[in-house]
Amino acid sequence: MTLASRIDRVLVGGGADDVLLKTYPTFALNKVTVSGAKGKVNVLDSVDFACYAGHAYAVLVTDDPDSGLTADAKRRALMGVMTGLTPVASGAVMNKSANIAELEPVELRGHRLGIVPQRYAVQPALDAEQNVLYAMEASNRNFLKPKPVIARELLAKVGFSEATSGIPVGKLPLVQQRLAAIARAISTEAEVLILDEPTLGLEGDDEVTVFATLAKLAHSGDPKHCVIVLTESREVAEAADTLFEI
Repeated sequence: MTLASRIDRVLVGGGADDVLLKTYPTFALNKVTVSGAKGKVNVLDSVDFACYAGHAYAVLVTDDPDSGLTADAKRRALMGVMTGLTPVASGAVMNKSANIAELEPVELRGHRLGIVPQRYAVQPALDAEQNVLYAMEASNRNFLKPKPVIARELLAKVGFSEATSGIPVGKLPLVQQRLAAIARAISTEAEVLILDEPTLGLEGDDEVTVFATLAKLAHSGDPKHCVIVLTESREVAEAADTLFEI
């Protein structure tokens, strides 16, 4: 059974909504190019796609034998430009009507984007609740309820099943670390979630758990999120509502 089929069995009524006509996508790459090293082929060349809240997207990144570009190099470049860490040679990365290159880092990564990188997605020495609080403090946002209460609610929302306090996240199973990282990503109320290989290293039910959690955040969250997963796995990519291949 494919990953997509297994996720469908876990989700309850998780069908994707129709994309309504809107002036701006929630998140988009508009003909984005990232130059290669001097004399080398561009790492990204006029990459173009649009994503909307209420949907889970996958960007499948593959090797390009003709140019010698590896999937890893393209995926890292995509992660860099999508999170505002790498400047583009041409084109634009947009969050609705805003070009992210024109936004302050605290506005972009503390308010607009929830990011789950492969490395440093959590602070391993902190427990799950402290991890979420760390992200909330760094965002410099104001919250209507006490932050520890919100942190516990967010961990429950993503299905975190271990103790939220007292146990360093680094000592928990990998699937629980990923769920804690997702809770961190949504703690600043960012509408866009960008995840770099969130199921890497997971197998079986754990893989389903993480992707089903992301699909629920996209389809039935309040608010609904625009979830974008970067992956080199076709099986993972095909579990999303929409697949872009780079």
